[in-house]
Amino acid sequence: MPQNFFVTGKPNAGKTTLLKRLIEYLEDREFKVGGFISPEERHHGTRTAFHIVDIESGKERLLASVEGSGPKVSKYHVNLLSFEKTVLPAMKKVDKYDVFVIDQIGRMEMKSKKFRRELDNVLDSDTPLIVSLHNDYLPKYKALGKVFRLTSNKHEAVLLDIMEEVESSLKKKKKKKARKKPAKKKAKRKPAKKKKAPRKKAPPSEEAKKKAMKELEGEEEKGKGLLDTIKDLLGF
Repeated sequence: MPQNFFVTGKPNAGKTTLLKRLIEYLEDREFKVGGFISPEERHHGTRTAFHIVDIESGKERLLASVEGSGPKVSKYHVNLLSFEKTVLPAMKKVDKYDVFVIDQIGRMEMKSKKFRRELDNVLDSDTPLIVSLHNDYLPKYKALGKVFRLTSNKHEAVLLDIMEEVESSLKKKKKKKARKKPAKKKAKRKPAKKKKAPRKKAPPSEEAKKKAMKELEGEEEKGKGLLDTIKDLLGF
């Protein structure tokens, strides 16, 4: 059963910051975290771009910028190619992670048809999923998991709630895996080889007996002849 946790809130509520803290918390406990985050880029206090960072490898590419080309969302041009190169490989192996993070399901990301297709598989996986969710998509996805509403004064409370929920999901997942493991088969003992009884020699046939007697008589005759010769030589 999917374990999906959605973080929603107004722009600049700190969703990406919250996810970064969750990732750090999980990695400190040696959980394998996959997915991506979308940090912003600012110049002189003004946001000018978003980047996309693969959590496992740390590879970073441009997601959207006020300059350039590509589908437009608000004032930003979305770089679909760099976005898909970064996120799709991780999404395709979602089951290899303990926890998967998506930052975010929003208008920029949903410009990618490939992302939308892969998203359905990720949401349906058994891997606990933490997602920052744009308010526009809340009606569509809220039924697929638990929603946490982030505000500036609820940051710590939401962080702790999600930590607790994710840890509970990981424990359930661990128990489920343990139940699925097949019991080790006991090695079958090979039956001891029976010692073959010594073969009994068959009694000699009558023909063999007669042959043996003739040979014996012949030997006796030879012996007598030799004895007579010796007696003659000695003058007996």
